[in-house]
Amino acid sequence: MLRPFISSRTLHGLDAGLAQSAGRAAARRALAECDLPAEALDNPRLYISQLDELLFLNRIAGMAGTDNLLFALGPYASVGNYGPFGDYVTSAPTFGAALRLTRDLMAYHASLDRISFGQAGQGFRFTYHAAVRNAPGYSHYATLALAVVLSIATPYIGTRHRRMVALNFPKPRETAGYEAFFGCDVRFDQPELRLVFDPEVEFARRIVPATGDLTLADVARDAFGSAPQTLVETVRALVRASLADDPGIERVAHQLDMSARTLRRRLEDQGTSFRDLARAVRVDMAQELILFSGLDLTEISQRVGYSHVSHLGRAFRQVTGMIPSTARAAQRGR
Repeated sequence: MLRPFISSRTLHGLDAGLAQSAGRAAARRALAECDLPAEALDNPRLYISQLDELLFLNRIAGMAGTDNLLFALGPYASVGNYGPFGDYVTSAPTFGAALRLTRDLMAYHASLDRISFGQAGQGFRFTYHAAVRNAPGYSHYATLALAVVLSIATPYIGTRHRRMVALNFPKPRETAGYEAFFGCDVRFDQPELRLVFDPEVEFARRIVPATGDLTLADVARDAFGSAPQTLVETVRALVRASLADDPGIERVAHQLDMSARTLRRRLEDQGTSFRDLARAVRVDMAQELILFSGLDLTEISQRVGYSHVSHLGRAFRQVTGMIPSTARAAQRGR
């Protein structure tokens, strides 16, 4: 089974809090120690290993001297830091509609995590189903995930109407800080990760009407596609996340807990090769930079892992049928 992946926007939005709690240099060292790409804090448009992200959170908690990163990073865990994804879901007219958009867009957030919600008993219940529930570092991930959900609720209900938070990890020694952050009853050792609100919040309307006209296409474009679900998609995601480090098949295979020989064989079974996938990823990124940035072709070549413009030109033509300068000229002529 392939590893679960998650958008790097989940770390990118925490950058300021990480700098305060652990130090920016220490946080970046921790990325390397946890086998995460160096760009994970700077680039919100990557997909990274979710298990490695939890290891990173665990390491940061140790540096910060806290039992749970909610207390150090909770104020920074906001969908407002998620770019078009966050702007789109909070443009919905009601909180219930915002959660429906979030549910439908989870493929652009994580490969296996899912959410559910609805009226039950005397409240409106939201449940987060995490693929990494039993992994080390999960308690940090769980509380920060709920903090992000509460930030979705803020434009509709502020900090009101919270009844209970259910956390599906063991009760810590000190619990007062959890209730102070969430502003309601907090229970531990629960079967699900859940928020319970007053029943009426499902239909609560935005306090201030949303502006802008983002579409699903904008979210998909910003996310560079959905989270990887197959081996080919996973290899592409890992190559894209590490282009600055010139990823080779040995490194990617290590990240997938297999040998380079096994990865090569499995890709051949899928009718492709590591070389072809890496080239396609480089060209995809180059094409985006050519069309939507003002960078010259020399800098673009370097950013996507080619030592010379001619190498980019050859790969670009093999994949797209045109040379980079022609693609740029066509874009400018529109």
